[in-house]
Amino acid sequence: MVKINDLSIQLQKGEKLYFASDFHLGLPNLEESQNRERVICKWLDEIKTDARALFLVGDVFDAWFEYKNVVPKGFIRFFGKLAELSDQGISIYIFTGNHDLWMKDYFSKELNAVIFTSPLVLEANSKRLFVAHGDGLGPKDYGYKFLKK
Repeated sequence: MVKINDLSIQLQKGEKLYFASDFHLGLPNLEESQNRERVICKWLDEIKTDARALFLVGDVFDAWFEYKNVVPKGFIRFFGKLAELSDQGISIYIFTGNHDLWMKDYFSKELNAVIFTSPLVLEANSKRLFVAHGDGLGPKDYGYKFLKK
């Protein structure tokens, strides 16, 4: 059985929620990953004027192994942009995916982000949304379900 979280957000006029996933930063090589990171940062610059919240719905990184005092190197432009959004009061919600499920508390501590390891039912201005990365939710996908445990 999958645990489902609940969240409610009241949007003011002109505010928006933004959702993105599967950036796979780190894949296939440094040059292509950095080019994609620059495009993502440009998009984050564009949304910061009307964003109420940003939902990163899994596989932001192609591989994320977080330890107590160490995180993977790279992606500094992306981290800086997320910090800027957080400092502006934009809420950041991050879902673990099958490529970054080893996420612990780095983003919570550094960005005040909320980390979800299971699906979410989001209510925004009386609309209900089901938000999840998706891997492991179907009847099969046994390998991922085993890893997640």
